[in-house]
Order: sequence, then structure tokens, then C-alpha cells
Amino acid sequence: MSKNETEHSGRIIMVVGMQYGSEGKGAITSYLTPGISLGVRTGAANAGHTIYHRNQPFVMRQIPCAWTNPLAQLVLGRGAIISLDILLEEIKTISKFSNIKNRLFIDHSAHVITKAQIQAEQKTDLALRIGSTSANSKEGIGTATADKVLRKESCLQAKDVPELENYLADTVDLINSSLDQGKFALLEGTQGFKLDLDFGYFPFVTSRNTTATALATQAGVSTHLFDVEVIGVTRTYPIRVAGNSGPFDDDSQEITWAEVTKQAKSKTPISEQTSVTKKIRRVATFSPTGFIQACQINRPTEIALTFADYLDWSAHEKDKITPPIEKFIDQLEELSNGIPVNLVKTGPQTTIDFNWYRRSMLRKI
Repeated sequence: MSKNETEHSGRIIMVVGMQYGSEGKGAITSYLTPGISLGVRTGAANAGHTIYHRNQPFVMRQIPCAWTNPLAQLVLGRGAIISLDILLEEIKTISKFSNIKNRLFIDHSAHVITKAQIQAEQKTDLALRIGSTSANSKEGIGTATADKVLRKESCLQAKDVPELENYLADTVDLINSSLDQGKFALLEGTQGFKLDLDFGYFPFVTSRNTTATALATQAGVSTHLFDVEVIGVTRTYPIRVAGNSGPFDDDSQEITWAEVTKQAKSKTPISEQTSVTKKIRRVATFSPTGFIQACQINRPTEIALTFADYLDWSAHEKDKITPPIEKFIDQLEELSNGIPVNLVKTGPQTTIDFNWYRRSMLRKI
């Protein structure tokens, strides 16, 4: 390939979860948004990404977290499964803080959950059997996905929904044309690698593929012509949702939040609830083998470490890397054969540029 064929190509940045979801992908996405042109999201509303804007938390279930960048175009790609009421409520909420009317684009072929699909799911135990994050609400996500795969004529697409008319676009052309113009597209992955339909612990998985390659496919882009960066978001302690949500890896031991609190030496109890259902999450020790497999299949170019404060609570919400955190970072880089840990989160609102941190430490020596 000649230089002329690639010199004006854009950049694709993919943020993917390396464990069972809830790795903090929304926070990492939000941190990266100032430098991007397009924020792209597929998936469904059963994944809630928590971000902070003007010190206020927002749980985004449909609209890309990049809305905090007033210059970014916001794209719901062709692979999205849309919960209409949730999407319209998010549009209403965000419009109070940022004008998204002319920068939100929804693919005309994205699928929209129907009332019939919601009602059909409420008559089943599908969500309960797989430990879905939407187990209580039964929002029809699994049924809508199954109906799409079965090519049922009753399926509804965005182009058939009057409320979405003003946002409709061919997002595949929009994303690819923007990349051809040299722009940056941020693909926001939802859920995690170990929930992947093929690579997770079946049947305790989600209804689609969640790898970096699948994320690009759902958005409608090919990665081989562009500059691609894959950021693998990894927790210090992986979690699963409450209930019968499946096993952890064999080299990972399920523990209690009291044990996490003790290890972190926190004076206040540490605990987590799911963003959507508000149930207490299950938690386990870190799995080296799970992390190695996630790296092998997703091929991240860098790692973002989240919940580093769970290793040492003295670093909570501080721009500070303590010895326990540094030791864990060294472990990740060794397990991944040198993939750098470039971002470290020590709290919901604190992200450390670890590259800069390393350089500054070297200057002090």
C-alpha cells in the first residue's frame, strides 16, 4: 500500500471491556472525548455507562458518552438495539446540558424494541436465567435480538419510528466518510469480553459478540486501512451481576466486598451496585488467565486500569500511584507481553495519564 493511500486516513479508537462488564468503559470513553470527532455506540440499553459532567453523574444506556464534547457527532450505529423510551429520555436529559439535536445520528436500519417484544419477554425467565442486568425490568432486549436473528417480519427498525425521523442517517457512510477525511472515531464498547456469546461462559453470556473485532463490525468499519487503537479496560477486581450470573475464571476466587475493603485498608465499606438494576454485584480476585485470553483475542494496544484505589484506598480520587498499584501495573504489563498501561483510574472522577506519571517520576530521579 502506498503512502498516499493512507496518509489522510483517520483514526479508530475502540474502548473494550476485558472482563465481565462494568470495567469503567464509560469513564475511560469520557476521558478521551475531547480529542475525537465521532462517538459511536452500538449494543443495547442493558449496559449503563457512568460518567461525570460538571461534577454530576450520568448513567448512559444508549447515547454515546462523547456527548460531553460539544463538537463531537454522536452515532447510534447499525448494530444497535434501541429501547425507545430510554433513548428519548436520554435525549431530553442531555439537551438540558448540551445541544445534541443536530449532532445525534441514528442508523435507519438499527432495530427498535417493540411493545410486543417487551411483553413476550416478561412472560419468560430469560433474563433471570442468564443473570441479565435488566432482569427486573425485562426490557425486551433478548427477545428483540432473537427476533432480529430469526428475521421476523414483526421487527421494527429506526426508519419505521416517527419519533426518530429527525435523527436518521446512513451511519456506515457517515463513519467511513469521516475516517476517510482524517477524523477520529471513538467506538464505545458495551458489556465485557467474558460476556461474549462465543467466548464467555455459556449460557451466562449476552446475546452478541463483545470483542474489538465485533465492535468494529457492528459499527460498519474495517480496521485494516486506518490507524487503530484498542484500549482494553481492566478492573483490579472483576465483577459479575447479582444472582445466578455464572462462574468466574478457574484461577479467580469469588470474595466478599468486606474482603475488598480490608485489602484496600479503607475505613469505609466498599461495595458496588449495578448501574441499571441497583443490585449488589458479585466480586472476585483478578484472573491472570482471563486477562491473557482477553489480550490474545482483542489485541489491545494499551490497557486502562480501573478501580486501582481498591488496591490501596489512600490513593482514592488522588493523582497518586502507590506501591501496591504500581506492582499490579507491572503484573498486567508482564502478562500482556509488554502492552503498556497508559491510563489509571483511582476513583470515579480521577484518571491518571500513567505515561506522563512515569516520565515525571524519571525526571525526579
